[in-house]
Amino acid sequence: MIGRLGRGLLLLLAGLCGGAIVAAAPDIAGAALLLLLPGLLVLWLDPTPGRAIGRTVLLFEAAGSVRPVTAAWLDCDGLRQCMAMATGIRTILAVLLFAGGGVLLTVALPMVLSALDGRRTRARLERLARQRQALQEEWEFFT
Repeated sequence: MIGRLGRGLLLLLAGLCGGAIVAAAPDIAGAALLLLLPGLLVLWLDPTPGRAIGRTVLLFEAAGSVRPVTAAWLDCDGLRQCMAMATGIRTILAVLLFAGGGVLLTVALPMVLSALDGRRTRARLERLARQRQALQEEWEFFT
């Protein structure tokens, strides 16, 4: 859809925005990077087509990082305090649980839906076989 020039321009704009954020608030950017680092690694190492697992993990991790980054924005007074807030055990566990929810959603949900679809299909086939048997008996048609 987007040509090579469009992708390059999009990457350039993303880099400029990231650089502006780091220049404006390096302590907050450091804390946010620390919280999003596992998701970025998963995105980088994801072998699935379209990087579905990595994108979902990063999205869920970003959602889990909103509250800690907001707290760091409002309460910290320097890089050391922001990093201390971002590396609290409860903060890290919450963000990793969000990431685990993303993995679960991407990996396990399709398997569960496939199993449910198979069960529904088998039940429908049994119902159709009973209807066929009833019609064969009613019309005395044997094949």
